[in-house]
This record gives sequence, structure tokens and C-alpha cells, in this order.
Amino acid sequence: MAIFLRYFDRLGIVKERFIGVVHVLDTSSLTLKVVIDTVFSNNNLSMAEVRGQGYDGASNMSGAFNGLKSLILNENSYAHYIHCFAHQLQLVVVAVAKKHDDVEEFFEQLALVVTVICGFCKRKDMIQKMKKERVAAEICIGETEPGRGLNQEIFLVRAGDTRCGSHFRTIVSLVNLLAEVVAVLKYVKDDGSTLSNHNQANEYYVTPRKRRTNKTNQHHFEVVIFNTILDMQIQEFRDRFSEVGTDLMENMVALSPCDSFSSFDKAKLLKLSKIYKKDFGDSKMAQLNIYYHSLLHDERFFNLKGIADLSRLLVETGKHLSFPLVYRLFKLTLVLLVATATFEWCFSVMKFLKTDLRNIIGDDFMNDALICSVENEALENVKTENEYPFTLTLALLQFGIASDVLQLQL
Repeated sequence: MAIFLRYFDRLGIVKERFIGVVHVLDTSSLTLKVVIDTVFSNNNLSMAEVRGQGYDGASNMSGAFNGLKSLILNENSYAHYIHCFAHQLQLVVVAVAKKHDDVEEFFEQLALVVTVICGFCKRKDMIQKMKKERVAAEICIGETEPGRGLNQEIFLVRAGDTRCGSHFRTIVSLVNLLAEVVAVLKYVKDDGSTLSNHNQANEYYVTPRKRRTNKTNQHHFEVVIFNTILDMQIQEFRDRFSEVGTDLMENMVALSPCDSFSSFDKAKLLKLSKIYKKDFGDSKMAQLNIYYHSLLHDERFFNLKGIADLSRLLVETGKHLSFPLVYRLFKLTLVLLVATATFEWCFSVMKFLKTDLRNIIGDDFMNDALICSVENEALENVKTENEYPFTLTLALLQFGIASDVLQLQL
């Protein structure tokens, strides 16, 4: 299990730090809770100070009665749970795609095309060769601009139900390689060595029921299907996003400094403070109006891009001392985790560290190596005994050269 912490530093900047990976005997919610308590205890942290928790939607994590989030909420009711918004959005897209017959059929055909093309190295090589030839021809006639970083190799991307944006990337990759894909499908159909290969490349069109109507195909797809799917998505959003999470996000928007604090709403900020009653008690937040007018006409707070920039500037100008309760709202807003992309990236890093050559790497050493690889920014100023930058040692570690040296440094 990988554990990250989000916290506020003294400069008003939110930090997200990788604590480490810990070995668990099983993935039951109770086991995970015990492990987290142990990690907190070993690092002199208190669960009572936690103001947010974020995981994916697995039942052992998000279960309403026995999930990890429920066990933590029973101990600290202000540690509000947010299911990763990026994951939620992806699940909405996937759910709607499976509920609408036309959309489901489209993605089934799309997956079949990707499988036929990407299932054999020879077919992928054909795609790349034809793509290079097409780009070269377009450059010669002036239809495509050459240059560094342009016209890179692209491949068909497989869609995954839990990979955010993967369905969109699959469609984009197919559009960019459409001519080459059609050519390869024709090759498989005409020269397929077996009957199954030949049948794979055939696409059969089933005519719809004959019906009399004055509506055009364009109206059918752009109005009828589009509006239906839109309604289904809205309903799916309501079913998947919790009321508490939605209220938190809607109220937090009122802190945004964009467009000259146009989103400022005292009523929403009061609601936000009531959600965290332990931090504000019975405070009426009387300083909200003074805070708003103080920043509205201050040139230093013009053209800010978001809440994080505003929080940092409050500390730089010392205004966080004048408005401590408002500043506490900023802390609660920024430490709340709304996406777990960093966690997923951590597991990707693990794939580079735990290779076939190091498949018996111990838990402790793998944890230390992961921390150094993920949090290398914090170790930039650390030197080895030979005065070489520590990041060089990390680079050597990834190639399996300096593991003993690094272990001594840790």
C-alpha cells in the first residue's frame, strides 16, 4: 500500500509527499486501518488532525459501513472522504457507454479494430511504415510542416475502463491513423492466412428497422442520441458523486480569486466552515467581508490563477495573520485530495525499480529507493561522499549499478 500526505507549509504552499510503501498481509479495510495507524504512530502524526482522505472506489476502501473511509470517519468525522474525481469521471463515461446501445456498439467495434491491428507485430510495423511514407509525401508537397518535435510516431491506444481519458485517446489515435488502419484491414481481409483472420477484418452492417420519418441522420445523431446521452451522464453524475463531496467542491469555489474574486460568496464560505465545525466552532466568520474588500482593491492580488496562488500570496503579504479564519479555510480546501494521479504514478515508478534483475528486492530497500525516486526534488542538495550529486546516484540505481552505495547513504 502506498501512502501519501498532503499538508500546508509555513509559506502557504500545499505539499504532497510520498511517505512510503508498506507491506500488508491482506487488503481488508481493518488491516489497512491498522497499518495506517502504525505509520502515523511511527511518524508522530495524529489521526485527529486529518481533514481529508482519498482512494479509489473499491469496496474495501469506500464501503459505507466497513470500508476504510468509514473506519477513519468513525474515529474522526472531519476526515471527509473524496473518491478520486478523475476516476469518477472515467467511470461515468464508461457506465454511460455501456448503457446506450449505439455507443456500446461503437466502442465494441473500436476495441475490435485495435485488437486486430495491435495483436500482431507485423501489422503494427505496417502501420508505422505507411504512416512515415504518408508524412514524407505530405512534407514534400507542403501539406505538413517539418520541424523538431513534429510528426512523432503514434500508435493505436487501447481503451481501459479505469484509465482516465483512454477512450478519448483511442478515438484520436484512430482518427490520426485512419488511412493506414483501413489499408491494413484490407490486407488482412484479402491476404489473411486463415479464415478467422479473414473474418476478423470484415465488418458487417446491420440495417435498422425500416420506419417512416422526416428526420435526417444528422438530426438523429446530433440531437436524439446526443441529448439522450447527455441526460444519462447527468443522472450518472448524481448517482456517483456523494452529496458531501459535491457540497465541499461547490463551496470551495467561493475562495477563487479569478476574475476579480467574482466567485466570492459569503453564504457558501459559511456553509464550508460549518462542515468543519471543529475548526471554527460557533464563529460567525465576521471577517469575511473585510477580507473580500481588502483584497479586491489590492493590486498585488490582481490576475491570480487560482486558490493555491492566493494562499501563497496571503503569506507573502502577511495578510494571513489579519484573517486567520479565512486562511484556515484555504488550508482545509487545499489539503483535500480530489485526485489520486500521484499515487498511480508512484506505482509506475515501482515498475522501473523492481525489474527482472531485482525481482527479489526487499521491502525496506524498495521503499527507500521509491522514496528517493519519487521525492528526488527534496534530495537535490544531498551529496555523496565523493561530492557527486545525489540525483546521479539515483540515476545509476535505476540501471542497477549503485544500489549498494545508495543503501549506505540511506
